[in-house]
Amino acid sequence: MIHFLIFLCFGLSCFSQLNKVEELEFAAIHVLADYPHTFDLSGIVKTKDKCYLISDKSWSHYAYEFRAEGDYFYLIDSVDLGINPKSDIESVDYCEGLGIFYTDEEANVAYYSNIEGKSQVIFNKNQLTNELNWGTNKGLEGFAVDCENQIAYMAKERDPRFIITYDLKNQEIIDLSNQDSDGDISDLKYENGFLYILERYENQVAKMDVNTKEIVSRVSYKNTCSHPNGKLYQNTKYGMAEALLLTPGYIWIGLDNNGLPFSKHAEETYGLTGNQPVIIGFKRPSGF
Repeated sequence: MIHFLIFLCFGLSCFSQLNKVEELEFAAIHVLADYPHTFDLSGIVKTKDKCYLISDKSWSHYAYEFRAEGDYFYLIDSVDLGINPKSDIESVDYCEGLGIFYTDEEANVAYYSNIEGKSQVIFNKNQLTNELNWGTNKGLEGFAVDCENQIAYMAKERDPRFIITYDLKNQEIIDLSNQDSDGDISDLKYENGFLYILERYENQVAKMDVNTKEIVSRVSYKNTCSHPNGKLYQNTKYGMAEALLLTPGYIWIGLDNNGLPFSKHAEETYGLTGNQPVIIGFKRPSGF
């Protein structure tokens, strides 16, 4: 009986550790400056020596180079993606020597734009044979690439949410996984055999083993974006995180505020005023 209790306690302790969600440590916050229009930030990507943002405004068909300085970030250049200006661009990734990949949630297609700026469709929802709900604002929201193996991971946002594993060379679906009627996926990034999943409703980032499809750990940014004393923006019911970037020491999350103004809590805590989007940096935990 004693041995059973010891085993039970050990098992419960391990289960508790596996399900523990670590709160990320805030590092920095940058607000868009010197931009007179509403910018609906929906994706972020780093190339060899530059960083780019995308916007899901229907008239925006560019990748915007940006630079962060102090408390602000600035749009300093743009690259025409060569697509229909009515597209709803929601996620972006990059492979050196190939080009930029991104999704259009309005049409539920994925594009590849080569280094000459010529785009072509590499996936569309009709390649899935099962009946799924592709309603407005429920479609392709995340895209990440394993550049070495030319495998893409695409996420349907919600109702249901799921992840498509896709062979870019042969343009074939390999797997459909992590189907769930609850929660959402707003961005993806791939790194060293793991897929990082931005879950804005929960204010979390999940780390998934791409081979087993198991979630191995989660971290939370809730204390920054949905603090008990107030969220960062006024009059918002849902999470706003739509862009995810991983660097060796940091996790960067971009918020799409849809033109809403900062809250009193944001002003008092971070000195934020106005109604522009932000990119927030968190210290990346060891092993995540």
